[in-house]
Amino acid sequence: MRGFVITILSMSLIVLLLILAMSVRNSHLATERALIEPLPLIYSSFLLDDAAHQFNSIAGPKITLSETNESMGVSVADSIHAFNHTAEILSYSAFLEGEVAERTASNISANFTNMSDGEMRIFINEDYTYVNDHNDGEARFFRAGGTGAASYDINVTVYSVRQNVSHMAFSENGTMNVTIRYTDLNGTDVESGSVYADAPNSFTVNYPDGTSLNVDVGLAGGNPGSLKISSAGAIAETSWHAMLPRLDADTKRGYEYDAVISYSQGPLMITRRLGK
Repeated sequence: MRGFVITILSMSLIVLLLILAMSVRNSHLATERALIEPLPLIYSSFLLDDAAHQFNSIAGPKITLSETNESMGVSVADSIHAFNHTAEILSYSAFLEGEVAERTASNISANFTNMSDGEMRIFINEDYTYVNDHNDGEARFFRAGGTGAASYDINVTVYSVRQNVSHMAFSENGTMNVTIRYTDLNGTDVESGSVYADAPNSFTVNYPDGTSLNVDVGLAGGNPGSLKISSAGAIAETSWHAMLPRLDADTKRGYEYDAVISYSQGPLMITRRLGK
């Protein structure tokens, strides 16, 4: 009888140990799944963000966004010239679809067609558009219906000797403040004042070789508060900051190129514009 009891107790202990082992194993598997299952999504997000960063390093521009309780700031640094990045953009597209896709065991489609014709188009905070047309040598910032800009702070550098300058005409009763810091081999000039956002306002510099530079603010393409910096043959380094109305809570922050990238791996499929 005593031996029977011991046998029963031993078997019960073994069963309990098996149940405990199975429970620990199932818990381990559940934890492992919880850690592994999100990895494709996390990795794809990292890959797409890195692709946007690399694209920006190839074609620019440098964009900085800021926001306060009263306003939103957009800063852009770029070059105005007749050189476009078509060859580099197409090469990078092929690199993503080929080598990167192969190394990550994924399918990648990089549709950069809209960015390979010399025109860089970027959507900022959903509503605003920045275009650098390298074919025509001009950069434009605008929004359909008007930007609502309170001010522009503009810096332009041209490595030439100026021939003459047509200054911007300011008005004491203007609705938009403008500061222009212009630098060339003659030195740096600064002019500042207010203009009407719903009227065209221009600053022009001509050079002895027949090239020229124009900075236009205000009404452009029917949109008040726009900015256009154009160059007829002169290479210009530009940076500018616009003070704009505060965004509402539902508006997406960030910027996106007019370029679409699709990524798929197993059941995961993501298609979005390249940006951040």
